Amino acid sequence: MAESISFTLPFGYEKDGKTYRNGKIHLATTGDELEIQDADEVGMNTRYRDILLMTKVIDELDGLKPITEDIIKDLYEPDFIYLQLLYRQLNGENGSSIITHCPSCGAISEIKLADLYKDMSIYK
Repeated sequence: MAESISFTLPFGYEKDGKTYRNGKIHLATTGDELEIQDADEVGMNTRYRDILLMTKVIDELDGLKPITEDIIKDLYEPDFIYLQLLYRQLNGENGSSIITHCPSCGAISEIKLADLYKDMSIYK
């Protein structure tokens, strides 16, 4: 298995009164990608494809393993988006930052994808 990289979810997965936020994810292997292609549920549904892919590349979440479809489906949306962005960044599918333009004041900012949801836990 590829080396794992640590991550912290903005909100975390909640089960039985406990919140699981810290996990490990590995770079996708060809096997990870191929294994999900045969699932009937995937079809043209890229969202479901990403759910299955996360179950293959996330090694653990605060000791929870294996990571199941139900765990991924029960994540808060910002957590799921964070994992999608992290996956894409780790696997070279996009850059590490985006440029934004404020519609109100016109300011241009660069946002690092790794920091996109960094302070979301304050909203919980």
